[in-house]
Amino acid sequence: MEEHFKQSQEAFARDERALAKQLSLKGQEHKANMVRLDKVASTKIFQENNQGLMPDTVDLHGLFVPEAKIYFGNAVRGARDCGELSLHVIVGRGNHSENNIARIKPAIQEYGRSLGLDVGVDPFNNGCLVVSLDPS
Repeated sequence: MEEHFKQSQEAFARDERALAKQLSLKGQEHKANMVRLDKVASTKIFQENNQGLMPDTVDLHGLFVPEAKIYFGNAVRGARDCGELSLHVIVGRGNHSENNIARIKPAIQEYGRSLGLDVGVDPFNNGCLVVSLDPS
């Protein structure tokens, strides 16, 4: 994808507009395929990690932050629909992230709070968040 976009820019700079357009379209095709495959992968990862979990628990390990936020929102709605008062969100500690810096945990904390939810770290497991779904 990146190579096609780079070659497209180079062709455009050489005033080879037809070739530039062709290369750009090829790059866009690769990008669309990448997005599709990322979605398939995230769905598979989420399904595997959440198999057999209770309605008050969701595991977001292995997802990219934007994907994790989508699944988190769905989990909040699902837990509320089941009458749950809290949601345990497994986010991990960041051990597998670049430089061991957690990415999902702070993003979900911020996102949950932006939704008006009380989000805290599980006192027994700092790789897990506890989200209060109490409507009061």
